[in-house]
Amino acid sequence: MLFKRITLADKESFRPYLAGRRHDLITYNFTNFFLWRNWDPYGWAEVEGALVVKSDYREWDAVLPPFASTDEPVLKATEALIEWYKERQLPFLMTEVSGAVRDFYESRWPGRFVAREFPPGFNYVYRQEDLAQLPGQNYAAKRNHVHRFMRENPDHRFLPLTAEWLDGCKQLELEWLKTHDEKSEAILHEHSGVMDGLNDLDGLDCVGACLLARDRVVAFCMGEPLNRDTFAIHIEKGDIGVHGSFQAINQFFARDYCAGYSFINRAEDMGHPGQRKAKLSYHPHHLEKKYHLRLR
Repeated sequence: MLFKRITLADKESFRPYLAGRRHDLITYNFTNFFLWRNWDPYGWAEVEGALVVKSDYREWDAVLPPFASTDEPVLKATEALIEWYKERQLPFLMTEVSGAVRDFYESRWPGRFVAREFPPGFNYVYRQEDLAQLPGQNYAAKRNHVHRFMRENPDHRFLPLTAEWLDGCKQLELEWLKTHDEKSEAILHEHSGVMDGLNDLDGLDCVGACLLARDRVVAFCMGEPLNRDTFAIHIEKGDIGVHGSFQAINQFFARDYCAGYSFINRAEDMGHPGQRKAKLSYHPHHLEKKYHLRLR
């Protein structure tokens, strides 16, 4: 099988395969594949009428569940992948498997796979009204941060992320990079994905917004609908030197851009303790679990 590297030009090729099914993991989204294609060296191919994405994250030789609008191409492509692993004398590994996909395979091929949870990849899913309103005692500290930001920055503005503010967002991202280990491969991949998101915003299906204080960008956010009731957040950045900028962009974006959706998916923590603490502090409604499948 020949897998091609993902480029922005592939968006329309992905669309018919991803359409027609409900996806609950943020992985199942072209923007996600495109932004993090350097972090996780994705490749893609069309196999038996389905879209197959290969993942080399952590140098695993893995594939994702095939994508198609109906079941039979998914099953045929999975069989072809299993044979491909046998031919290469490698153990079959399917990653980025949602609970729904795990259950689908178990219903069609009972007992064929062993499923193991992958907690670093669990997606944090929140109620939209919680992030937009920050209600009750659970969110008292978050409200205080937002109120302090508004009090200290009475001239603040929350605006659509248009070409006028792109340079300010890029400057904020470059400042973020300076405060982190610029030799870290993970940091550089994250930075690359954020810059790609800003540079190619018009070509993706995302919407973006930025937060200004004293006419300077102090935070920005990008996301898009994941399914009919869930909005996905791909990127969120804030200026650590401006108190409350993170909490403010989080609330304002949820309020103004995620209205009409019941839930907000804010991706995974990737096993990073700081990320886990920050995500848990917003009290997720549930964690969308992720699994690895191997042949029994």
